[in-house]
Amino acid sequence: MKPMQTRRLLLRPWCMEDLEDFYAYAKDPEIGPNAGWKPHSSLDESREILKSFVGNEEVNAVVLRENGRAVGSLGLHPDRLSHEGMGPRREVGYVLARECWGRGLMTEAVKRAQRYAFEEMGLALLSVAHFPFNTRSERVIAKSGFRYEKTLQGSYIDYRGVKMDEVCYLMTREEYFTRRDRANGLFCRPGLTEEEARAVCSWRYAGEYARYDMPEWDAAVAGGWAITKPEVRESQYWAVLDSAGELYAFFRFRETESGMTVGLGVNPESCGNGSGRQVMELILDSFRQKYPGMPLELDVQDWNRRAVSCYESAGFVIADHHFMKTHLGEAMYYRMRYTPGER
Repeated sequence: MKPMQTRRLLLRPWCMEDLEDFYAYAKDPEIGPNAGWKPHSSLDESREILKSFVGNEEVNAVVLRENGRAVGSLGLHPDRLSHEGMGPRREVGYVLARECWGRGLMTEAVKRAQRYAFEEMGLALLSVAHFPFNTRSERVIAKSGFRYEKTLQGSYIDYRGVKMDEVCYLMTREEYFTRRDRANGLFCRPGLTEEEARAVCSWRYAGEYARYDMPEWDAAVAGGWAITKPEVRESQYWAVLDSAGELYAFFRFRETESGMTVGLGVNPESCGNGSGRQVMELILDSFRQKYPGMPLELDVQDWNRRAVSCYESAGFVIADHHFMKTHLGEAMYYRMRYTPGER
């Protein structure tokens, strides 16, 4: 893992200078057995084990920013909990000195590792497990948003040769982004219900934005609008919801001759409140998950500088300027393009 930091912690590679700190917690009889390993009996034993950590990209030291002491470790290891075929994945492992228990430090570290795993490594899944008696680890897992998956009977053999049960949890990439966005006040999910589609058709915009009004529902059905077709709503549309679960915006991914395009609309009651950038981040996160590495295009009327500015701030650039037919007649549009990695 790369070096990272949180409000109170540094998560950085181990070095041999950490030996005294490492031994200080690794010799504690309350630490190792909770994770299945024997408490260290000497500084020399800790030295040999620490050598295997130094240069190991799977594991970082957990260091207090206030004093620079290493008080634990956090790793993203190869997944061993039977998730074959689910894409790139890792298993979270961690340990924390007893003096630091009860302060939320490990939850803070695990959440930072989740962000790294899903947003930077592009993993599809994270797993984690604890022994049934380890209630402290169970609380860290719950606070970090993992969901219970299964209990494996006798799956882990500890340092005494005793078979231990493991309580297993996981978090998928989609669950991570949904949880993150919900915490930020908005989140999205695939699919648009008929009730939500009817609401979109009732949205009415003020002033010059009234040209974005859709036909009323019955007229849209008669006109064969895509939003009225259940199979299209399920496969191409996404709903953006606020923290109360109310429809805030929608978007649609579809394939055209020029590539993948997105169309979107925001509830008129929410227009102009500064949330456009967050909506665009939700759209791009969803697109990157569904179509990794592909460019995305959109069309916007050239007079709508507010929208153009929002799209540019999200990483879109103007690709061309053209006429396009709409249900209200021809209008001038900018074709804007987002290319992953060029932002």
